[in-house]
Amino acid sequence: MSKRQLYLVAHQTYLNRFKTFGFWSVVLAPLLIVLAIVGITLIMDATQSHKQPTVAVVANQPLNRYLKQNKAVAATFKNVDSLATAKQDLKQDRIDGYLTSTPTSYALRMSVDAENLSETTLQTTIDQYHMLSQADKLHLTPNQLNSLVSKPDFQTSIYSKSGKSSQGGQATDQANQMLSAALGIFIFIFLTAYVGMISQEIANEKSSRIMEILLAVTSPGIQFFGKLLGIAGLAITHGLIYLVVVGVTAIFFGDNQFVKLIKGLLTGVDTEFAIMTGLLALVGIFLYMILTAIVSAMVNDLSQVQQAVSPITYIAMIGYILTFVLNGQPNNAFINALSYVPFISQTLMPARLGLQYANMSDAFIALALEIIVLIFLARYGLRVYKRNVLTYNDGNITKAALLSLKGLFSKKS
Repeated sequence: MSKRQLYLVAHQTYLNRFKTFGFWSVVLAPLLIVLAIVGITLIMDATQSHKQPTVAVVANQPLNRYLKQNKAVAATFKNVDSLATAKQDLKQDRIDGYLTSTPTSYALRMSVDAENLSETTLQTTIDQYHMLSQADKLHLTPNQLNSLVSKPDFQTSIYSKSGKSSQGGQATDQANQMLSAALGIFIFIFLTAYVGMISQEIANEKSSRIMEILLAVTSPGIQFFGKLLGIAGLAITHGLIYLVVVGVTAIFFGDNQFVKLIKGLLTGVDTEFAIMTGLLALVGIFLYMILTAIVSAMVNDLSQVQQAVSPITYIAMIGYILTFVLNGQPNNAFINALSYVPFISQTLMPARLGLQYANMSDAFIALALEIIVLIFLARYGLRVYKRNVLTYNDGNITKAALLSLKGLFSKKS
């Protein structure tokens, strides 16, 4: 195999795709979506009304006085003598709502177009008032009351397989779940984009009969690996562009609230995790590209590409879907086993690493299995490619695929 010819095919494939709108739409679409979300959020925050609602406290001067002094609730409180007066004021838009009370209950009525009011904060404040009122009736001293209601200090720590301890709690669980889901979405989009590119590249040349001309001056191996290397170069370029964007954002917009939020989600993620995730995803993309190239060589024209490539996309969806159910299931034997399986591990294993359900040793095993399957698929996939790239079969693609596997592993092939 001529290295120069291999380089020329890879270089030509890379440049042809690099200059297309399709490649840059794949690169820029996620960035534009993120920018759009950030922009809409900023606009909504800037245009949001910060006016405090006015709430009438019906016939309860002590409660009204306590709410005003407490100032925990972002609202303006006023006392009214009767429920009828409160209803009349609400009807005429002089207040946004009213609060009624009995010795054992409280009720808030708000207008549908009222300004935002934190009901949770209001309920907490009322609970405090009610507790103080009951303590006063029972003649409890402030110290006795504090001793009665004080809560013991309780902390939760999570010790991961990587030997790191982190704070637990609902917020941490939600952050970890978001991280695993984001990894699954990102890697799945990456895979489907480059699976589509390699399938179109090979099927287009075969259906237009250009492949016959190309193979007159080069070998099938050069065309096979050259196109794979060219598309792989695009995937690497794509990843590097995102790394540059992330680096620039972290340096120049480190104090932005959205950047801080993302940094919070990545707590516990280190350089080893980033490198291992990149390697797993990259080798996984190579696996899918080789498999797609093999399948694409069996089609007769572009109209059959979608039919042929669909099963490959379904395989990629397995890991993608499982990332959404991974959180909270560190000992699920089925998911843990699938995280080592090539064609699925590129999504599941990074998600398990992000959740700290797996360590680097587990990731190295998954990566080694991917590389072994990659070598095997590249070696025997070339044989399938050679058999089918200049063969035009009428009828079922599955039948043609089964016939191409006949005698594949024999030494005479």
